[in-house]
Amino acid sequence: MDIKDRGNIKWTSLMLVEHRKKLEELKNNENKREKPDLDQQIYEVFNYRIKEAIEKQYKVKIIYYDDSKYREISTYIKKFDSNQKKLYLTDQKIKEIYFENIAEIILME
Repeated sequence: MDIKDRGNIKWTSLMLVEHRKKLEELKNNENKREKPDLDQQIYEVFNYRIKEAIEKQYKVKIIYYDDSKYREISTYIKKFDSNQKKLYLTDQKIKEIYFENIAEIILME
């Protein structure tokens, strides 16, 4: 006996319009996160990792904040512009990331 479960569809006829709207809103906001608020010590660690990655041509994994989500990229760092606080990358899709949006930098050697 094979039962086909229709998920939430079977319950929507019993729900109020307000409940459906709230469930839809919760589903849309589920993946949204706030921008990281990092302290000065972590930025100093990032600076050290960036310098080492540039000098020794290490590949890095960068976790960064973009459009209410955390994204991840593995790439090489071309340079770091301390005036504009930007990382310039060798990746084809993402050429630059603002330093303030970075949540983590991991050296991959």
